[in-house]
Amino acid sequence: MLQNLVIRNIAIADNVEIEWHKGMTSISGETGAGKSILLNGLSLALGERADSAIVRHGEKRAEVTASFQVSRIPTAQTWLAERDLDQGDDCILRRTVSAEGRSRAYINGQPVPLSELKDLGECLIDIHSQHAHQSLLRVDTHLRLLDEYAGQETLRQTVREAWLQWQGRARKYRQLKDNADENAARRQLLEYQVDELQQLALQVDEVDALEQEFRRYSQTETLVSESYAARQLLENEDDSDALTALKQALQRLSSLQDGHPRLNNAISLLESALIQAQEASGDLDSYLESFEVDEARVQEVEERLDRIHSLARKHQIRSEALPEHSQLLAEELQSLTSDAENLDGMAEEVEQLEHRYLDLAHQLSNGRRQAAARFSAEVMDKLNQLSMPGARFEVLCEALDKATADGLDRIEFQVSMNQGQPLRPLAKVASGGELSRISLAIQVICAEHSTIPTLVFDEVDVGISGATAEIVGLMLRAVGERGQVICVTHLPQVAALGHHHCVVIKQQEADRTRTDIRPIQDSRRIDEIARMLGGIDITAQTRAHAEEMLMRHHRQH
Repeated sequence: MLQNLVIRNIAIADNVEIEWHKGMTSISGETGAGKSILLNGLSLALGERADSAIVRHGEKRAEVTASFQVSRIPTAQTWLAERDLDQGDDCILRRTVSAEGRSRAYINGQPVPLSELKDLGECLIDIHSQHAHQSLLRVDTHLRLLDEYAGQETLRQTVREAWLQWQGRARKYRQLKDNADENAARRQLLEYQVDELQQLALQVDEVDALEQEFRRYSQTETLVSESYAARQLLENEDDSDALTALKQALQRLSSLQDGHPRLNNAISLLESALIQAQEASGDLDSYLESFEVDEARVQEVEERLDRIHSLARKHQIRSEALPEHSQLLAEELQSLTSDAENLDGMAEEVEQLEHRYLDLAHQLSNGRRQAAARFSAEVMDKLNQLSMPGARFEVLCEALDKATADGLDRIEFQVSMNQGQPLRPLAKVASGGELSRISLAIQVICAEHSTIPTLVFDEVDVGISGATAEIVGLMLRAVGERGQVICVTHLPQVAALGHHHCVVIKQQEADRTRTDIRPIQDSRRIDEIARMLGGIDITAQTRAHAEEMLMRHHRQH
């Protein structure tokens, strides 16, 4: 049940706070006073979309907070518990919208996506709009309303899920069956390609290693000839090599007995050069000895590289990518092979899913047909109360010739407005005023069967007056006896029947306009009913009439 609503900086509402109670609360006020702001704020708290235009001029952000008592709402308690958002019997929804358009949503102080605020809101409040009669012109609305009345929303969702599973698997089966020949050809090609690549058995990084080895083999002649020439320059048999020259120079200088530092340094450097030249000569000998070329290995490397590059060109990929490509082809082959093997099993699975859908859909259809008779009777009873005694109402249930996500039925509301005339589709018969009454009757019936504890009726009594208006008030009051009803109305007959009464007031303060909502009772409530009865000028007569209306309902209820 809604306990408290705080609205800050939404349009002309700078700081509105109202406490709510069990029963029916009437909300009235002059046209333009801001009743829509109240409902817009409530809708905002329940997750409806909004933009920066709602933020009061000059303010940084708009904010609305709605507090609920959820101890008797098991669906809401379960929803909160599943998300670790429960905090006992109380639940607080909060929503902010900045002047830049940024929106934030909170449940019990925890930030949540807007979609979750909307999901939870659907468990807490049901809003019946004054424009609901327009949706009655759509046949899909009829099916939804009948299922809600019958309490079959969960079953219809289960039917939808079963239909999606069945259709999805059937589509896959048809694709596989229709493409069986094509898949067989593809499978045959893949078997050849995968076998060819697996025989190649190319390892990761093997291409780079082979190419490096092949480049070394192809440069062998140049490497050997140049290395041998360098070796000859260092040391040969005719004493014209570098080592002999270094030795001779060192002998000549060592025979001198000068001892000059410069001479000693030269001798030292020559000794070092001789040692390094000898080491270089030894390294070149070892390097030249390593060139024992295995011609068979050279041919093997060349042939393997040729085979690798040839396969890469064939598959139009880089040689280095062949191992990964081989894995992908093997996986595709496995999938196609599995699909082919499972085709018969898939046909059986599709049949089982179809049977499951049909079983559920028939349950849904049976429930609809049983509920249709009761629903029609209740609507007829309400229409009689709403001064439409000659009207007939019936829910048409027709079997469809094909399955749909919503079951096997076509549901349509049909009416006859006059005795002796046949039933026809609602959209083709009812006038605007008649449609409003039929819509009201249906909404009241749905509210009576609703499991949602708080119901909001936004001027659903448009187009109704006189004694019929009082009957509407009695209907709404009866719904309020079992829970909580918030009713925005322009009709004094309806407002007078509320257990509680709030009035929306617009005030001019200096250069600013603000709206507020205040609970009223006793003499102030009499004044408001009198205003609704007689307009701006409240006479003693209209005031007496208002007092009599309130006293009569107080005595009766």
